[in-house]
Order: sequence, then structure tokens, then C-alpha cells
Amino acid sequence: MKERIEKSIKIVSHYISPAGLAVLLVAIPAILLLFIPPINGLADNGDYFMMLNKNNLYIQNPETYPYNDYFQNIYGIRQYFNQTDTGFFSTNQLFITAALWLNQLFFSTRLFDLRFLGAIYLVALLPAIYLITHSFSFGMNKKRGYFLAVIIALTLGDGSYIIYFNSFYPEAAAYIGLLYFCGFLYYYFRVKVSPYGFFVTILLAIILFAGAYQQYFFLVIGVVVTALGLLFYSLSATQRLTLLATLIGLVGLTVSIYAATPDMTHQRDAYHSVNRGLILNAEKPGEILAGGEINPQYGLLKGSSYYDEYSPIPLNSEALKENLIKKSTYIWVTASYLANFDELPALLKIGVQDMYLVKPTELGNYLQKDSSQPGQQTLFYTLFNRIKAAVFPKDFRFFFLFSFVLLVVYGIGFYQGLKQKQEWLCFRFFFILGLIVNFFLTFILAVIYEGDADFTRHLFLASVYFDILLLIFIADLLGGRLWADERRFML
Repeated sequence: MKERIEKSIKIVSHYISPAGLAVLLVAIPAILLLFIPPINGLADNGDYFMMLNKNNLYIQNPETYPYNDYFQNIYGIRQYFNQTDTGFFSTNQLFITAALWLNQLFFSTRLFDLRFLGAIYLVALLPAIYLITHSFSFGMNKKRGYFLAVIIALTLGDGSYIIYFNSFYPEAAAYIGLLYFCGFLYYYFRVKVSPYGFFVTILLAIILFAGAYQQYFFLVIGVVVTALGLLFYSLSATQRLTLLATLIGLVGLTVSIYAATPDMTHQRDAYHSVNRGLILNAEKPGEILAGGEINPQYGLLKGSSYYDEYSPIPLNSEALKENLIKKSTYIWVTASYLANFDELPALLKIGVQDMYLVKPTELGNYLQKDSSQPGQQTLFYTLFNRIKAAVFPKDFRFFFLFSFVLLVVYGIGFYQGLKQKQEWLCFRFFFILGLIVNFFLTFILAVIYEGDADFTRHLFLASVYFDILLLIFIADLLGGRLWADERRFML
């Protein structure tokens, strides 16, 4: 049996590399999911309007438009200048612009098929899959390299991630940007050392994934932590100045974009931040609100949604805006969590369950004509995330343990790197640390910004960070390079 497996791998290796195999194992199921009837995507939960308006698109069937229940792939293209541009910014506009151009070239100048956007996303994803697989499997023997390629394909090509490509949600752009960030980092410091390549990478990738959504701008913190690992390399004075200028420019650009981007959903987000977050599980919500000089009677809104049809207090009232929304600043919400720390663990426990889901269960995945019921979900090629949801603990403390183990393991590698003057091992520790920082930061930002409202989407990147950390550990374990620089054993 062993000889047959080795013979099969030898034959396969003549035709395709591990990285090429991973690309095929991602591309084929993705094509079936996104483009072959019955096609799948994510229904609109009401957030599409920002991207539609920004890109001169509109809903053709407002009276029968299937919010939440069904996926819709056809939208109208305005034939006149849009005077209602709100200045909303997201890097997924780059992908939408390219998709619109292709759509008008091959399909229609009046109708937009969302599958063109899915195709653009998929074409952008596949080189990232190749880069990650090539970098992670570099130096391994062939058998382990192909085994790792299958694991990477099942993990990063999971249908729960890919289904976002047939939607206007910004998570797809953030996903692709984050994969390029990790792939290029490993390539430049394991395959071909290039500090300048790193400088270019962090600028382009962080703009792509952090600029996809205003909440993600804060993830530049993890990137800065990663960049600190470069200090262990023997950099020239010019390279150190370039690193410093890159980091300052990156932080400055992020702050500028964050400040200049209008928060079009602030009223909704602030409402959910309090009622679906801060006081959601509070026994005495009025006391918490009183701490922010907010009328305790607004505690009646505990657990309510901004979109509830019936509310004890009219949601459009000026009193609500003045006395609750305006006073519910994110700084106050953060301070209130610190003062009422018992409220945080309950939300984080909910968040863990939602993180494993990856795609929202309340959003339909099928066109109305192909669906047997509203909100029907597809399970196609979602094996990894279903296993993850079933096997991994649902307690947030598990992530502290997981992170601690990784930091100890890679901390030993860091020590070995210092001792043996192997810069890659030192840099890798800071890369792992940066990913862990952003993993926890994603959770905290989601809780502060909107509580448990739309939790699954807001924790999308947390799931990606977790999977990447898991893949790095598996790759290093298979490659026998946890505490040694495997480049000494390159094939």
C-alpha cells in the first residue's frame, strides 16, 4: 500500500506541484458553487445599499426584493449620473469596478450579473492559494507537500468562505487581501529573502484587507507587531529607514482613511452596540446606562434590534437619537465593558459559536426559483468548517489556551533563532504574535461595534486568522521546522 501511494505521488508530481494541486482543489468546487446551476451566493441583509449606491447599481425589484430569504444575482446599472454618492469607501470597489467592466463587455450595459464579481474574486484568490501552498510546503518531501496541499485546499477553499464571492459584502476582499499578506510574507522570508518585498507587501495587502471595512482598519496593529520582527534581520540603514517610513505611512494612511470615510450605519451600529451588546445579558441594564448619563428607561430596549417592526420606543424619534445614540460612543461602550466586565464573557461565548459558522445562517444561499424554502442553506464543500464547528470547544478560553501553546512553541523557536542567528525563526514568532493579536482584536471590535448583531459576518476574519494559525502549525509540524530553519534542508 505504501509503495502504491509513493508511486502515485511520483506520477502526479510529474504533472502538477503541491501548489498546483491546491489551486485545482479550490477552483473546481468554487466554480461548481458559484457558477453552475443551482448557483449559490449570500442574500442581502440590508447592507448592500452602500456598495450598490457607490457603484451606480440599483435594485430593480424593490417591492419583491428578497432581503435575507433568497440570493439574487441580477441588479440594474444606472444610465445616468448618480448624485447621491455618500463617499463610502471600501477596497472591494476595486473588484466591483473590474466586474462591471467585464459585465458590460460580455453581458449587458443595463443589467449586472453578480457572478462576474464572483469570477473576479476567484481569479484573484487562486494565485494567493498557490503562493501560500508553495511557501508553506517549500522544503518538504513530496508526500508531505501534497498532503499539506489537500489540507490547505479544504481549509481555505471551504465553501463557507467562497460563497461570499457571490455577494457585495466586503469580507471577500478582506479574505483575499489577508491571504496575499500571509502568502507573500512566507514567500519573501522562507523562499526568497527580500525585506523590500515585505515593505511593498504590507502596504498593498493591508490596504486591501484592512480597507475593505471600516472595522478592519484597526487590524493595522497586528501588521505593525509583525513588522517588528524585521528588526532581528541585519538591515542596512536605508532598509531600516524604509521600514520606519513604511510603518508610519501605513498607520497615517489608515487613520486618514478611517477619519475620512463616512460611517453610514453609525446610528444602527451604536444602537446594537448597546442593546445587542453592552446590556444584552445585564441584570440591571438601567444602572449601566446611568453610568453614561443615559436615561435608565432605555434599558427597556435590551435585546431589541434596530430593525424590529415593533419597539417600546420609536426608533426614528429625535429623543432616541439625542439621548441614546449620540451618547453611546464607542469609547464609553469600551469603558463600560471594563467597568462591567461580567457582560463580556457571555458575548464572547456567543461569538465563538458564530465564528465557527463563517457564513450567516439567517441569509439564504439560493435563488428563489431554486430554493425549496426561504433562507435555505447550502452545505456544498463545507466539510472543514463543519468539522471545526463540531470538534473545537465552544468556550472562548480555548483560544487563550490555543494562543498560549503557539506562543510557547514559537517562543522556543524564537530563542533558537537568537541562539543560532537564524533571523527567520525570530521573524516568524512576531508574525504568529501579530496574527494572534488581530484574532483577538477582531472579536473585541465586533463586540464593541455591534454586539451580537450580525456576529457571524463581523467575526469572519477571526475565523480566517484561526485557520491560518492552524495551517502554519500543521505545516511546520509536517516540515519538522518548529525549532529549526528548514531552509538548510531544501530539496
